[in-house]
Amino acid sequence: MSLSLQATDVSRTIGDFFADGGILMWPILGCSVVVVGLAVDRYLSLRRARVLPQVVLDAVEQIVGGRVEVIQDGIAAADAPAARVLAAGLRRRGHLLADVEKAMEDRLQQEAARLRANVRGITLIAAVAPLLGLLGTVLGIADAFAAVEQSGLGRGDNSEALAAGIKVALYTTIFGLFVAIPATLVAAHLHARARRLAALVAHELEPAVAALAARPPGGTPEAVHAA
Repeated sequence: MSLSLQATDVSRTIGDFFADGGILMWPILGCSVVVVGLAVDRYLSLRRARVLPQVVLDAVEQIVGGRVEVIQDGIAAADAPAARVLAAGLRRRGHLLADVEKAMEDRLQQEAARLRANVRGITLIAAVAPLLGLLGTVLGIADAFAAVEQSGLGRGDNSEALAAGIKVALYTTIFGLFVAIPATLVAAHLHARARRLAALVAHELEPAVAALAARPPGGTPEAVHAA
């Protein structure tokens, strides 16, 4: 019974806190919901099995072994960042080593940018949420001073009302920081995770670069490039 009463008191306290904060508490709450959605999306996308599936690792082994034809169709159909990077190299097969490297590096940069795409949204919200909170606080303090101005600040009850109004006005800033601080930490973690995965893709695909630039049937890499 006591646990139920405590839970009710906590819910009432949170509800009062949210209600007293004013209308700008709602946009800040919306920011928190968007952050959660973007973070879940990125955590699902930034998995090693999703970015660098086993089929790509097997394809690299086949390419190094000179069996490119075996994996071409499979890589073209694979829906993974590493597969698209490797496919860019396959399209430059037989060209100069620098050409193959450039094609794969360019594609890797594009895929890395896609991996970080929604993280920028989290970073933006981490900057906007405290500003919304600050705006709510400024508006609340302005309202508190306006209310006291109507009756003067000489009486003690008016001083208490001003202090109470300022305290309530600070609720939006507090809530904005509650959203912004975790969002900043999550964004930093996801940025680091995306960088690590991009570096892992580059490392795992490196053996295939030289193999793709090797002598193709009927000519040298230089001859094919010149053609």
